[in-house]
Amino acid sequence: MAQAKEQIKSQVSRETFERLENYEKLLRQWQERINLVSASTLPDLWNRHFMDSFQLLNHVLAGVSRETCVDLGSGAGFPGMVLAIAGVANMNLIESDQRKCAFLREVSRETSAGAMIHNQRIESVNLRADIITSRAFADLAKTLEISA
Repeated sequence: MAQAKEQIKSQVSRETFERLENYEKLLRQWQERINLVSASTLPDLWNRHFMDSFQLLNHVLAGVSRETCVDLGSGAGFPGMVLAIAGVANMNLIESDQRKCAFLREVSRETSAGAMIHNQRIESVNLRADIITSRAFADLAKTLEISA
């Protein structure tokens, strides 16, 4: 965990890193009440979740200015919330579970991420996406079908 955390720390501003640490703190607090991530991944949170999400940052930022980014089935907010905290604008997180949306709203508020949280099923969201992310949502064929 320390290696992934240090690697991210070396690539972002101090403020962004503090916001990511705040996200981690909130995730651990909420994890006690609702299942956000697998308990077996908690000891390796920075590598399994933060770094995994952070790897997308340069790819997403490569062409982003006003593009709309959508994270399908956001759950605990990986990768969408990490990307929003790291500076991706117009980040929309779509999650049907009301409790997880409450968590995502709190993280967005507490970290000033500016992510837009949609408490809806993906099929009901009327949003044109230029960039789509998802993680542990569905198999690739289903994800492509829904996002078309």
